[in-house]
Amino acid sequence: MTDRVLMVDDDLCTGCRICELWCSLEHGGVINTTKSRIRVRRDHRTLSNQAVVCLQCSDRFCIDACPPKTLALSLDEGTGAVLVDWEKCTGCKKCVEACPYDGIHLLAEEKKVILCDLCAGDPECVKRCPEGVLSCAARGED
Repeated sequence: MTDRVLMVDDDLCTGCRICELWCSLEHGGVINTTKSRIRVRRDHRTLSNQAVVCLQCSDRFCIDACPPKTLALSLDEGTGAVLVDWEKCTGCKKCVEACPYDGIHLLAEEKKVILCDLCAGDPECVKRCPEGVLSCAARGED
């Protein structure tokens, strides 16, 4: 498999947040948007919505920021997604601070970070989005 990226067309987003619900259910077994790896933000001034998720950027600022003693973040060889090893993650938030796209979140209760892992290459949010806002493609595809 090649490196994959989640692509977002915010112009189509209605703010239904179904992507958040399915993500939290898929990864945490609960319907709880705070446990979702994708977040929908509503701009009430412009009446627009923006889906915020790890962009799987090629710079990997988050991996570089993870403390060398921890090494909680790694790259999935199959999908190219950044993965979090919960056994190693200390919740220091250095990766959260390093991400210029706000794609990493701290789960306060667990004191662990979460980010999109692309659901092993077949993202649940993409399959469930009723508006076609989300897609998953090989890196470099339009």
